[in-house]
Amino acid sequence: MYDLIKNNQRKSWLVFIGMGLLLISLGGILGYVFMPYDYQGVITGVFIAIIIWVIQTFIAFLGGDKIILNMANAKAISYDDDRELYNIVEELSIASGLPMPKVYVIETPAMNAFATGMNPKKSIVAITTGLRERLTRQEIQAVMAHEMSHIYNRDVKFMTFASIMLGTIVIISEIALRSMVWGGGSSSRSSGSSSGGKGGGGGIAQILVLVVVVALAILAPILARMFYFSLSRKREYLADATSVNFTRDPVSLANALEKISGDNVVFDPGKMTAAMCINKPRIKDHKENLTSTHPPIQKRIAILRAMSMGTDYNTYTKVYASIMGKDDLPKSKK
Repeated sequence: MYDLIKNNQRKSWLVFIGMGLLLISLGGILGYVFMPYDYQGVITGVFIAIIIWVIQTFIAFLGGDKIILNMANAKAISYDDDRELYNIVEELSIASGLPMPKVYVIETPAMNAFATGMNPKKSIVAITTGLRERLTRQEIQAVMAHEMSHIYNRDVKFMTFASIMLGTIVIISEIALRSMVWGGGSSSRSSGSSSGGKGGGGGIAQILVLVVVVALAILAPILARMFYFSLSRKREYLADATSVNFTRDPVSLANALEKISGDNVVFDPGKMTAAMCINKPRIKDHKENLTSTHPPIQKRIAILRAMSMGTDYNTYTKVYASIMGKDDLPKSKK
């Protein structure tokens, strides 16, 4: 599976680079407009955008897990608190070759679970009491295998980085639009027109630049979200496939997803964590669109129920291609 992880990471890096280019472009153009109209303003804008992203990333590294767990109101449990659950996670740790993650429980009737942690040695899996109480042992094992697959595939770290970059793009776009409303760019525009004004060409050029800035400030967060959610949806299919590879039991995961699909209880673990949940929180309609963190749950169930030929990853990709009508999952060399 290591070649599969590398393949997945390469594709993820392409999406990540696309988001990075959006961030740099947005910062550069804003620097050009709201500072003197020269390359110094562009460089300053790019520098400020990167600094904001670095600060948020640093905060996530230092205390991101604690913030996520506090937002979800998750509580750590020990072996004596729930021996069966602990045994399930230990079995999956052995099957996957991952270090034993910490186990957390969330007191809510909602049926969900998620994983967090910037690296496998400091990983965490959390499950709601609603899910714990309403699923069988085999179904809980399948769900926890899915969450540990996110850790195994390095999804948690990558989606955290992507989420922070998305947040930075949204912040800078908000700054740009609010500056436009409150006239933040008026002084630089007027000074630019007075210093370079031989004829009316400069004024027209400045208007065109401002139109581009407004368009980019509006479109950049939309494009970044499309990149982010596309990345998230593919990783859900991959986590399902990896889960089945660990447990050799696609039926139990399908049964668990079927029960979860009927759950309408509101559960909000935070935007950064939503992509790592077994199913999209707070959403009753599971139709896929460009702003969904998760693919349609019924399609996930259909793929799992059709896996009669085997439980390996290559079987999953064949069934996926047959049901989805496309073959765009990462390829395994085995």
